Amino acid sequence: MKIPSRLFVTDTRYYHMNHESIEGMVSCGFLTKKKEKRLHHFIYYGGFLVLSGRGRYISQDGQEWELAPGDFVQRRPGVKHTTIVEGNEPWLEFYVCMGPLMYRTLGKMGMINTTDPILKTKLSPMMLHQCIQLLTRFKQATEKEVKHLLINIQSFLFHVNSLHQKLNITSHEDRCVELLCESLSHCFDKKIDLKKEAKNYNMSYEKLRKLFKEKIGVSPHQYFITKRINEAQSMLHDPSLSIAEIAIKLGFYDAYAFSNQFKKIVGISPKQFRDEF
Repeated sequence: MKIPSRLFVTDTRYYHMNHESIEGMVSCGFLTKKKEKRLHHFIYYGGFLVLSGRGRYISQDGQEWELAPGDFVQRRPGVKHTTIVEGNEPWLEFYVCMGPLMYRTLGKMGMINTTDPILKTKLSPMMLHQCIQLLTRFKQATEKEVKHLLINIQSFLFHVNSLHQKLNITSHEDRCVELLCESLSHCFDKKIDLKKEAKNYNMSYEKLRKLFKEKIGVSPHQYFITKRINEAQSMLHDPSLSIAEIAIKLGFYDAYAFSNQFKKIVGISPKQFRDEF
């Protein structure tokens, strides 16, 4: 895929939310680089998508990965590593950064991959557009909108992780887990019968549940809860929807049940989230 020449300039933005220098830091942008070999040891989380150029990633124990367009490199908090830019092809990357606590929280919830240093994606015009759009949101954000940028970064990372998962499906079992993830990510207003799903995949319920947790990191139930609350956060940004309407759309018995689970996961009530973000 050919990258427009106008993008081969360093163009970045960053903010510090709530005056927090590390946990409140959010940043993104395009970076150009010349040939380099550099040791990194980030205290926050950084990830970059290779758009053009070739290079290598070397872990602390000496393991190497070749880098090419479409690779997403994770600079995990506290993990030493070396990145090398080499060859004659011009280098361009799009990076995102956020605080280490949010990174670890998303990892514990099974929303992002915190194990692999390199995630594989497929570079496409749509992917490039998402990079441009994210930077545009950073540039245009008002003081009140800065808090929303963290959610924008999360959405970008969810998309990268989703692409990585799809490109790494190598077996029937992986396909079954992917299909279940798809169902659990969208059918919020319907009760999903896992025993019936397992039967559709020619698999026992216990095997499907165990397989899901092995590959995703959390149980199907916890995955569903996390996805539903993530969708709730997005819906709360729509002022035309009342909290009661959101509760119904997401399959909760009532607004109280929704608020109770939302606060348990997020730490604040839906009303507080809507007012603050």
